[in-house]
Amino acid sequence: MIQFTKPLRRLAVVLAAALPLSVLAQTRPLPPDVLNAIPADVKARGVLRVGSQQTFPPVEFREPNKPEVTGASADLLAEVARRLNLRLEYIQSEYAGLISGVEANRFDVASGGISDTEEREEKLDFVNYMQSGGSIMVLSANNDKLTTIDDFCGKSIATMLGGRVIMTAVEAASERCTKSGKQPIRAEQLPSAPDSRMQLDLKRVDGYIGDFPALVYMGAQFPGRYKIVGGNYILTPYITSWGFGKNRAGLRDAVQKATQAMVDDGTYKRIMDKWGLGGGALQTISVNLPASKRK
Repeated sequence: MIQFTKPLRRLAVVLAAALPLSVLAQTRPLPPDVLNAIPADVKARGVLRVGSQQTFPPVEFREPNKPEVTGASADLLAEVARRLNLRLEYIQSEYAGLISGVEANRFDVASGGISDTEEREEKLDFVNYMQSGGSIMVLSANNDKLTTIDDFCGKSIATMLGGRVIMTAVEAASERCTKSGKQPIRAEQLPSAPDSRMQLDLKRVDGYIGDFPALVYMGAQFPGRYKIVGGNYILTPYITSWGFGKNRAGLRDAVQKATQAMVDDGTYKRIMDKWGLGGGALQTISVNLPASKRK
């Protein structure tokens, strides 16, 4: 067995880190039937067109003054495209225009944080690649044993104004508190995420409920200041997905199979962990399986 001296060992680590994830994973080629399912126009173009709002860190976003789209979804799609012998092209789109953009063939994939829901499945098909939802962030200095919303009896939380799904979950938890003889949860709905975070920083609230990926990204901007209760506890789960036209089953299935292959060979987990989103990783890359249909 080869043994490295310390300098060489450090160099080996640096070189390994510089290698593409696909090289480290030693990926196997996809079966011919997967590649043959890609629509002829996409093959001829050699490009997978992705519609994205590009404002959803750390999932899919552009850093200020940089042209590249980055994030967990961007890395996953780049590897999917590589395995399908395609290259990516991003087309900026407002979130509200993602479904209509696919229907009008402006792009092949709706991305950028779109969620699979039963209602949306009437218009698009979805490849589900990540679980997400509302999580609770607290200050790292908080030593209370907080792992779920039910541990916030008698405590206060902040969340964004208009988050009806989150508030319904908080109200239900608060009712459970009072039924068990504890104090209710005090909820403050604030206009924006910075307002909520400020209240947490000032210790005027005990927790801030926000979107799991956004909280992960926020924590990365202020190392050591925050933590998510329960490690990666999700209060109100939903499924983040890529959307495809109803007449694009071949492309949908090719992307699903390529992504599942990444799960099987470990590439998927490495990408998710790289962006701090391992808590939202799925074991199976499904098609049209929203949170409402999951146990």
